[in-house]
Amino acid sequence: MSASREELAQKELNAWDAFLGVVTTVPEDRRVTEGVVPGWSVKDLVWHCAEWARFAGDHLEQMKDGTFVDPFAGVDDAHWDAVSQSMVDEARTMTWEEILAGAEVRRTRVRAVWDSLSTIDDPAAHWFGEETFDHYDQHAEEIRAFLAKH
Repeated sequence: MSASREELAQKELNAWDAFLGVVTTVPEDRRVTEGVVPGWSVKDLVWHCAEWARFAGDHLEQMKDGTFVDPFAGVDDAHWDAVSQSMVDEARTMTWEEILAGAEVRRTRVRAVWDSLSTIDDPAAHWFGEETFDHYDQHAEEIRAFLAKH
């Protein structure tokens, strides 16, 4: 991995700020409108990103403790689609303020775990990046496309 711990942490921060920057351009009354991705709203996607950051923190902690087992190994996409849908179902029971506050808690935790790793290897960097900044960037682009259509 060529990027340092600090560079990747900064990339996460920048991507989150950019993601929220796009999110806040969506009028409040449209943040619950489905269709950003099929069946999901902006609010759903913010919680989805937060929960995947939590998931990354859990697995980075396992890497730190030496107990990591790849949760994706041998598990089909339908399982992960159901996991993501359960995240969205949870988001729909929450207020916008709860979504944002919960997202900050999850981001703070994954960043703390990231900072606590004694070494940064490619698998850890991959987990951190894919489930944080890569994910934020992907969904920011989908929100931009949603805004352009509506």
